[in-house]
Amino acid sequence: MEKLYCTIFVVDISHNPEDVETVTSRVQQLIEDHGGVIKKINRWGKRRLAYPIKKKTHGYYVEIEFTANSRLNIPATLEQEYRLNDRVLRYLTYIVDKKELIQRARLEGKGATQAQAPKAEPEKPAKAEPKEAVKPEAAREETVAGEPAKEQAGEEKSEEKQS
Repeated sequence: MEKLYCTIFVVDISHNPEDVETVTSRVQQLIEDHGGVIKKINRWGKRRLAYPIKKKTHGYYVEIEFTANSRLNIPATLEQEYRLNDRVLRYLTYIVDKKELIQRARLEGKGATQAQAPKAEPEKPAKAEPKEAVKPEAAREETVAGEPAKEQAGEEKSEEKQS
């Protein structure tokens, strides 16, 4: 069964920066000799390590994606090569699962739509309608004057009840 693999390794470049090409070509050769097909190679470049490894603070990162039949067991062959090669500081080989492929497709889709879509002008906030104004003094007096009128109406009703 064909699977997609990803191998990432860090090369020590303190003595000879050309070691990166030597190690990368060796890994490529191992993958192809054992029946794998290389999809892409990402050279991340020289980066600072999170913590010192063998008293080194910088390394050159390389990522290789390849497909291979799971019966060929290429990751074990690569791991053996990494262990024997003193120029490789750290390495990791893993199977790319469906979730990661879906996430990559989404990111590629978003990147394409954002690049193709024209940049829209930022929306201006709509002007808020003014709140009801505070009633002036004259209006307040009317309501106050209206209250006695209600009381008078209430008194008239009570007089009618008594009759």
